[in-house]
Amino acid sequence: MNHQNINNNIYNQGKRKTIRRTTFLIVSGLAILLALSALTIALGATIFTQQAKKPGPITSVAQAHSHNNLSSPTVSPALSPTAVPVSGLTPRPEPITPFPSSLQQQIATLQSKDRYIARGNTSLPEVALSFDDGPNPPYTQQILSILQHYGIKATFFSIGRQAQAYPDLLRREHQAGHFIGNHTWSHPDLPHLSASDIRNQLTTTEDAIEHATGIRPTYFRPPYGDINPTVLTTANSLALTVVLWSVDPRDWSRPGTQAIISRVLSQVGNGSIILMHDGGGDRSQTVAALPTIIESLQKRGFRFVPLPQLIDHLHQKALSETSGQTETLDSAPTPRQFIWTRRWLADLRVRAATM
Repeated sequence: MNHQNINNNIYNQGKRKTIRRTTFLIVSGLAILLALSALTIALGATIFTQQAKKPGPITSVAQAHSHNNLSSPTVSPALSPTAVPVSGLTPRPEPITPFPSSLQQQIATLQSKDRYIARGNTSLPEVALSFDDGPNPPYTQQILSILQHYGIKATFFSIGRQAQAYPDLLRREHQAGHFIGNHTWSHPDLPHLSASDIRNQLTTTEDAIEHATGIRPTYFRPPYGDINPTVLTTANSLALTVVLWSVDPRDWSRPGTQAIISRVLSQVGNGSIILMHDGGGDRSQTVAALPTIIESLQKRGFRFVPLPQLIDHLHQKALSETSGQTETLDSAPTPRQFIWTRRWLADLRVRAATM
């Protein structure tokens, strides 16, 4: 009888051990499948995205025209059935209080809140395009067509009276997913104006942009980059983020297409905010230079990102604290991730064998 009990106990223990091992193997197998599926999906999505972001080059302004039928200054608001406006997704900040009175303290205070920007993160290979003084047919339409071709989102700092004159074109910028900023009503040198005149320049422009797009702008670029304490106090009271630039090819002076290209490519670096113009006169040289600038920078490894993303990434570390390897945004699974997965699978096999 004792022997039978002993045999029964041994049998039951073996049975329980087999059940535990089987359960463990099933759960481990499911975990392995899930991990491999996630890595496969991420890798496939990255490859698909990279393929989708490799359009053929635009070889002429005429090709840019034909890409979106840009012969008419009056543009239909609807770019495409799938155009999704993203400009309104940027939350409007609150005015900073208390706000200092000296210019240097004002700049330091705004910079501490990422509200005074001249460039992005110098550790990340990303740049942002911006265009001033529009909307201005036909050049704004041509620039929009090129940006759509390459899948790039830019920021258009608009003049209020231009926005009032061409609301459909401003609406098209918004519907294409670009961001629209405030560049005053008539492009004056703001430090020479009174506080009330500065406020009027900004609020009337905000009204015109909101009337055309339904969105009140959160970004402000002072004409000529000129500021004083009154300008920054007014901008802060309206909860505007001041955006300057780090790359200026002086395309407004029409130095020639090749000069514009050379100046941008020689000045650009990580986190650059590139200033160009779609308004203020004949911008055919800017239009002609844009495809070469985009393709050249992409070949160098730069990513074109919207201005809000550039600002969001200001404090992001480019290097992993543990491995020292560069961590890219929205990247495919890294070799390190595959190594970790293989080690995890090997550990599971060892544990299963010892159970």
